[in-house]
Amino acid sequence: MVAKSEAENIKIEVNPKATFSISFKGLKTHLNLLYVVFKKTLFIDLFNRWKFIFAIIIMIILPVIWLLPLDATLLDDQFSLNEYLGMVLIFFSYLTVLPFLLIYSTASLISEEVKSGTMLLLVSKPISRGEIVWGKNIALLFYNLIISLVSLGVICLVSFLKHPFYDIIPFFWTQFLFSLLVIVFFGTLTMGFSMAFRNSKTAALIPLMLLLIMIFLFFIVRPFLMFSGSNGEPYYEAFQVYNYDLGYHFMNIYVWFYESYISPLPIGMIRWLVSWGIYTIEYDELFPEFEIYNKTYYQPPHISLLIILIVAAIVTIIGFVIYKRRDIS
Repeated sequence: MVAKSEAENIKIEVNPKATFSISFKGLKTHLNLLYVVFKKTLFIDLFNRWKFIFAIIIMIILPVIWLLPLDATLLDDQFSLNEYLGMVLIFFSYLTVLPFLLIYSTASLISEEVKSGTMLLLVSKPISRGEIVWGKNIALLFYNLIISLVSLGVICLVSFLKHPFYDIIPFFWTQFLFSLLVIVFFGTLTMGFSMAFRNSKTAALIPLMLLLIMIFLFFIVRPFLMFSGSNGEPYYEAFQVYNYDLGYHFMNIYVWFYESYISPLPIGMIRWLVSWGIYTIEYDELFPEFEIYNKTYYQPPHISLLIILIVAAIVTIIGFVIYKRRDIS
C-alpha cells in the first residue's frame, strides 16, 4: 500500500512538468512555422530593393517638393509645420500612396499562390492555414511599417533642416500612429479579399474601389451633403451618412491623435477638415467676413476606431473561412 501511494505521488508530480514541456515544445514549433512563413513572405514575396526604394521615393516626393520652396520665415512652430506639411502628408502619403502600395503588395499574397500552386507546397508541410495567414500578415505589417518609418524619417529630417522645429517629435509620432492605422486597415482588408478570391486582380479591385469612394468621391460629394434639407438639417446628418463614411472616421481618429499629442489644431487645418465632415462653417450675420468653425462630434473617435477595426476584422474572418474551406489541389 505504501509503494502504491508513493507511485501515485510521483505520478502527480511528474505529469504537470510533462504537460508544460509538451506545451512549450508545441509553442516553439508553432513559432518556428510562423517564422518560416514570415521569412518567406518578407524576403521573397514582398521585399525587392528597387521596389522598396521606389515606395520610399513616391511616399516622400510630394511632401518634400511642397516643403522645399516654402519661405523659412513662415515656418516657426508646430502650427506652421502641420498647416503647411501635415495636410499634404496625410492626404497624399497616407490616404493615397500608402493604401495603393498596400493593396498592390497584398492582393497576390494568398490568391496568386493558390492559383500558381505554391500554396499546395505550403499546405503539404506541417503548417496550418492559420499559421500561413498569421505569418503573411505579420510580414506585411512589418514591411510596410519600415516603409512608413523610413519615409516619415526623411520628411522630418528635411523639415528640421528647413527650420529647427523644437517639437518635431510629437509631429513624427502623430503621423506614425496614423500611418499604422492605415497599414492595419488596408493590409488586413486586402488580405481578407486575397483569401476569398482566387484572382489577385479581383482581390485588389474591391479595396481599390473602396479607397476611391472613401477619398475622392466622398471628398467631392461630402460638401454638397452638408447643405440643409427642407427640415433645416444637413443631409449628411439627417441620413447619418457619417456612420458609413470611412474618410470621416479616419480623419476623426487623426484629429484625436493630433489633439492628444499636440493640440490645438491650426486654422488652416480646421478649414481643410470642413471637407471631411469634422467641422462645419458658419458666418456671423452682423459680420459675414468672420468665419465660425464648429466641431461636429458626430461620433467619438474611439467609436470611429472601433468601426474601422470591425470592418477590417469582418472581411478578414469571412476571407479566412472561405480560404480554410477551399480545396487546394
